[in-house]
Amino acid sequence: MVDQVSQIALETIRDLLVEEVRFLSGVGGEVEEVEMELKTIHNFLKDADARADRYDSNIVRTWVDNLKKLSLKAEDVLETYAIEVTSKRGGHLKAKLNRFACLLSECISTHQVGKDIKVIRSRMANLTTRLESIMVKAESSSNSESDQNLQLRQTYGHQIEEHFVGMEKDLESLVSLVLDVKRSNRVISIHGMGGLGKTTLAQKIYQNKDVQRSFGARAWVCVSQQFDAKSVLKQIMKPLLPDERKEQIETMNQNELVVELYNVLRSKKCFIVIDDIWKTEHWEILKPSFPIADADCKILLTTRNKNIASEQYLYELGFLTEDQGWELLQKIALPKDYAQGIVTDETKQRETIGRETVKKCGYLPLSIWVIGGSLRQKQTLSEWDKVSKNIDLYLNHGDGVGENKRVRQVLDLSFNALPYYLKPCFLYLGCFPEDREINVEELYLLWIAEGMISSEEKRSRETLRDVAERYLSELAFRCMVQVKVPKYSSAYIKFESCRLHDLMRDLCLSKGEEEGFLKVVNFGQDTHSVPSIGTIPRLAIHIDHGVLDSDDFDERGKLKNLRSFLVLSEKIQAIELPFHYHSEYRVTRYELSLTYFKYIRILVFEECRFENRKLPSGIDKLIHLRLLSLYNCGVKELPSSIEAPISGRVDNESISIIVHHISNNERQLRETILCIFIADDSSLVEISPSHLRKLLTSHSLVKLEVHGRIGSNLPCYEPGLCTNLLDLSLSGSEIEEDVMETLGKFPMLNSLSLGGTAFMGTEMICHSNAFPQLKMLRLALFNLEKWRVDEGAMPNLSKLEIDNCKKLEMMPDGLGYITTLQQLDIYFMPKEFIDRLHVVNETKVLYFSILARTRMFDHVNPSYPHMN
Repeated sequence: MVDQVSQIALETIRDLLVEEVRFLSGVGGEVEEVEMELKTIHNFLKDADARADRYDSNIVRTWVDNLKKLSLKAEDVLETYAIEVTSKRGGHLKAKLNRFACLLSECISTHQVGKDIKVIRSRMANLTTRLESIMVKAESSSNSESDQNLQLRQTYGHQIEEHFVGMEKDLESLVSLVLDVKRSNRVISIHGMGGLGKTTLAQKIYQNKDVQRSFGARAWVCVSQQFDAKSVLKQIMKPLLPDERKEQIETMNQNELVVELYNVLRSKKCFIVIDDIWKTEHWEILKPSFPIADADCKILLTTRNKNIASEQYLYELGFLTEDQGWELLQKIALPKDYAQGIVTDETKQRETIGRETVKKCGYLPLSIWVIGGSLRQKQTLSEWDKVSKNIDLYLNHGDGVGENKRVRQVLDLSFNALPYYLKPCFLYLGCFPEDREINVEELYLLWIAEGMISSEEKRSRETLRDVAERYLSELAFRCMVQVKVPKYSSAYIKFESCRLHDLMRDLCLSKGEEEGFLKVVNFGQDTHSVPSIGTIPRLAIHIDHGVLDSDDFDERGKLKNLRSFLVLSEKIQAIELPFHYHSEYRVTRYELSLTYFKYIRILVFEECRFENRKLPSGIDKLIHLRLLSLYNCGVKELPSSIEAPISGRVDNESISIIVHHISNNERQLRETILCIFIADDSSLVEISPSHLRKLLTSHSLVKLEVHGRIGSNLPCYEPGLCTNLLDLSLSGSEIEEDVMETLGKFPMLNSLSLGGTAFMGTEMICHSNAFPQLKMLRLALFNLEKWRVDEGAMPNLSKLEIDNCKKLEMMPDGLGYITTLQQLDIYFMPKEFIDRLHVVNETKVLYFSILARTRMFDHVNPSYPHMN
């Protein structure tokens, strides 16, 4: 994982320095030497990270930690050197760095850069010369521990799990698949997160009497991370051969074993279980041994990696329900009470605590099993309550539960098996508050700004954003992160958001701090001040309540070590109002000077309030800053060093700059998402027809939100307009013509929201063939009285929201022709309007089929997730 840090430095050198090194006499050569040495160590770390003892050896861990700190120092010096170099020459590069002009007089001297480079080279040389002896010692000190861990992870087909709960239907379905003679499911892969019970389920299938009767021979092999193809092939083959032939396979090489197993499986009907297989390449090595196409054998795999055998039958294993989790906990912790079915006041109280404990276990069977073992020794309710309140402690360390006393051991395997380039990406997810739905586009930007997305990983025609999306896919396939697919598809957007399972987040945080990667502080919850930061490069502060100011930091001087600093709101309280959506947030005041953040790359402030709505001093001196996020901070002014389009002034000039930027960079933009908000007091500000047309002709525009005046008419539709626009939201636009006439012709529009005074008319019509792709329509129009929908309009509509259209007389009859409508939500509408939905109108069109799937409210619905 740490080698990614050195990769950042290498790319910095390549992109910023290599062509400039000759301009500072004497230092350029030193920089090139550091580049070569970092490259060598970077390649070594790729290999070291894949070592079996990478996390078992304290010697290796110490060495990697030292190298990480050295790499960070090297990056700081080299980037500063880059700025010093570019300041020495004129032309285009200097123009690009004009926002750093005020800093040049304070830059460290060339002489000092040279001294720092020499120190770095000396320390690198020292580490390199010690490397061989370190690795030899690491081999000898960790072999026994690795062997022991490997033995503990071995599984066997004859093992019987006493407490089998919540997977009865899974067992029934999989046994049916195994017994099915169809060739389409010759290979079945059980996929899911570690601890879900994949092995237990596979053992139940292996021991099933119908399976045993159906197959003449069976074999079970546990692969684990230490893959040895010859050993695996031999373990599969031995139970399938007569005794006199078993000795022959001991002398065979791998090719001979593959051929022999292939012939054996063709000669008899066999059932093979390959448990705990981790890598796609391991399956590819084994696959030629199995006559999948022309034999009656069945192969069952268990894996945490969705990519393995995904071309065959993939069976996703889910979490337990609350009832199933409580049943499992009872069987383990209260075997006598469960068997007798006794119900008393005490058992009811115990059930309340137990169900809360199951929830805290994330409904993961392994966690519930471990906690159940701890609770089995606890007699009183107060002891049960103590375990529930300290769930993390008991999950990590256990209490009287034998060899499985640590859930972390199981989850650690998933992290350790990640490729080196995915580990920092996973650990960065720990920055976000618990249960946060993480916007993936924001996450991609953070990864890229941190340098975690390498340009060397780009495939043909890929952008860095594409690589980041591919990395997230890999984490999802490995069950490290849960992803949400957008309702309204896009050619380029694969995911909408992601989140961590509670136990995965615990792993993420503990690994992040253990690796010296990240520190997270819950301000106002477990502390009222930020503890010692040390040399950790990333700090995330989660605000529950209160005020954060400079006095909360124990060691402000160490803030210069930070690369990422995030202040995020944990709780957001939303209030729905009758006319349009408002939010009232818990606010945070932050007064710390930014001059402390000498080497900062990323600054993220969420729901924060700054004095006079201005950023603290020092933003213009952050020469390493790559990403600044001020979500809902209400900042009204940024330093002049940051260009006008991102200054937060949505006036006519800014709108013009934004529109021209999008138009002039069309080839460089794959997807444009634009939100324009014009303040209520800006009566003279509006989007001109020419600007709007330019926006709508942009092929990159996929989402557009406009909150403010557009004018009386939309641009007339013509071919080439809005070719890729998927999501459109208008409010306060004051359009006088029927908006449906033009918007209905947008070919790819999936989602449309019209609110407030977006449309000033009283009647609108959706003509036949209008909105061919529309799936979601939200109308919150104050003036709307009549709405007509012709047959054939909106043929794919699945969700309709009517919100605060108090003048609307009735629903259009034409909705009865839309067979795809699944959800109709009514908000803030008169009772008379809702009553009309329950009767048959004059044209005998029934709304009953729609109402059967409808949630209707004539009052505030607090759970309604407004999006604009």
